[in-house]
Amino acid sequence: MTDPQAPFDWIELLAKLSGWIGLNPVRTRWKLMAWRESVHRQKNQAKTTVEHVRYAHKICPYCGTLQDQGRSRCVACGRSLSPRWIEMVRRLGLRFPHFQSVSSLIAFALLLIYIRMLLTPGTGTLLSFSAEALVRFGAQYPPFVAQGEWWRLFTAVFLHAGLFHIAFNVMALLQIGPWVEQIFGKRRMLFYFMVTGVLANVGYQFFGGNVVSIGASGGLMGLIGLAGGWGHKDGSGLGRTVRDQMVKWAVYTVMFGFFIGANNIAHVGGFLTGFLLGLWLKPVQFQSPSHNWWYGVEGFLGFVLAFATLALCLFPLPWG
Repeated sequence: MTDPQAPFDWIELLAKLSGWIGLNPVRTRWKLMAWRESVHRQKNQAKTTVEHVRYAHKICPYCGTLQDQGRSRCVACGRSLSPRWIEMVRRLGLRFPHFQSVSSLIAFALLLIYIRMLLTPGTGTLLSFSAEALVRFGAQYPPFVAQGEWWRLFTAVFLHAGLFHIAFNVMALLQIGPWVEQIFGKRRMLFYFMVTGVLANVGYQFFGGNVVSIGASGGLMGLIGLAGGWGHKDGSGLGRTVRDQMVKWAVYTVMFGFFIGANNIAHVGGFLTGFLLGLWLKPVQFQSPSHNWWYGVEGFLGFVLAFATLALCLFPLPWG
């Protein structure tokens, strides 16, 4: 006799129905139970995420001290704390660059060059530029680089093929850049963005084809690798979290690159270069006073390389 108070077992019903149409009832029951468990797990995870985002207290990102949500400075280390709404957005896994951060300045330079090309007659449309226009403004074309136009290894980092290309890279830069700035310092971030971007293009020069290549994604993958390498070396809970997020970014970028036919040689080259640097370099909080002069040199070189590259893109040299 059926108990009227018992909950309706829809899994058992579907399992029996599957047997009537020739399926294996045991296998069907197992798959439905696994699916139900997965749904419950996702609901619990979403609930935990919401509770984490809405958590009333602040945690200092520098020293980890718990404090009241109304405080604007950490009670332990005295550093400035972000407003609550920014704290909540960060708990969702997003990052905001500070005003005049290196990330925002690089993004401004990329957009400036894009607008410069857009306002030049005969380059293309808002959505895409012609290959000839890209080469004219400094795209990497291996035969020309082999003939001595080595500066293309630099200028290609600041160029983009169209609206969607630059939108994706700027969005990624504003998400990844602040991580690297916080870990290694603003001056070093610019230097290693340029270094890994150029080395990614060098890799394409030797192992790629004779196709025009442009984009900041080589340098972006370098920053992703840099943060990922640091996280792996650090080994803490935060370090492993950063490493895992950076690896996800790298995998998504390469998969998307295969889908659209992008330059994955530069992507992989930039990531590997950055990862090795991340394993070797010390983060900003562990800087030795005796090495401060070298960090200053890195910052100066990064600024010089970036400024020279920006000038070459805005006022391109003769080519061909």
